[in-house]
Amino acid sequence: MTADTLIVGAMDLVGNYAPGEPIAADEKTDALRRLNNMVSGWRTQSLIVLAVERTVFPLVANKQTYTIGIGGDFNVPRPITISGAGLWMNALAAAQTVTSITRSGSAATVTLTAHGLAVGDETLIAGANELEYNGLQTIQTVPTANTFTFTVEGTPDTPASGIITSSAVVGEPIEIPRQVVTDDAYQAIRIKNLPNSLFTAVYYNPTVPLGTIYLWPLPNTALNQLVLYLQNQFLGFADLDTDYVWPDTPGYGEMCEYNLARRLWTVYHGSVPLPDELNTLAREATATVKRANLKLSDLENEAAWAIGGNRRWGYDINVGGN
Repeated sequence: MTADTLIVGAMDLVGNYAPGEPIAADEKTDALRRLNNMVSGWRTQSLIVLAVERTVFPLVANKQTYTIGIGGDFNVPRPITISGAGLWMNALAAAQTVTSITRSGSAATVTLTAHGLAVGDETLIAGANELEYNGLQTIQTVPTANTFTFTVEGTPDTPASGIITSSAVVGEPIEIPRQVVTDDAYQAIRIKNLPNSLFTAVYYNPTVPLGTIYLWPLPNTALNQLVLYLQNQFLGFADLDTDYVWPDTPGYGEMCEYNLARRLWTVYHGSVPLPDELNTLAREATATVKRANLKLSDLENEAAWAIGGNRRWGYDINVGGN
């Protein structure tokens, strides 16, 4: 589905244009702006977010602070919040420079001399300017000793650009959960740059344009990696004609169309009240998506500090506080 399809559908609901009647280009441009503003606002609502994505990031020895966002140290869309974090121990082999990555359909083919990988192995792809190629990938086929394939989401440009590396997952790595601490908890840490091979806490400050991640204690080795659980967010429509998979997720197309129509109503009808039926359908479409995305969550209790060793970060359900 394209933004143009959603806009035409919303215009039909508003009734300013008859079905099939051409819509003025400047009005489509304005509707696209309003559509992207609406989608941007939805990023603050966790129940509208599609999924939480597990992402692995290599660390640099004696580096405590990392930027996250497009063009940052962690080159992914800037998150509003972090759902969870972990320490991945001794998981990756040394990075190897990739010769090329090309795509045919959903299959990405990596050319890497003597890669040594087999079907089912995992490798961390990093450095591609097209973000869809990056991340922890599972090997699907091994056509030759110098090529392997993995499945890529979306339709990123091919061939991939950038200085791309592949770091194979070795052995059976261990992921240790790490606490994502609050502003107050990080402020309470007195020795911020205390060095250690294993960090125990992650603090995220959603600065702009790039967010900032602090690891504590300061990791003094690059042997381990950081795991972040980030909301898989849709960042908006680039133009009217690009085809996106996101709105085809059950319920999302209807939610976009009816809510956009609700926002366009006052543009074309001024103070005329919004029809109850349109308002109800928009609310029902949104509620349907939110119900589908509702997830179970763990109840915090005293075990949080008993296991983590810090009472300050726990919540005791028996007393209603720390």
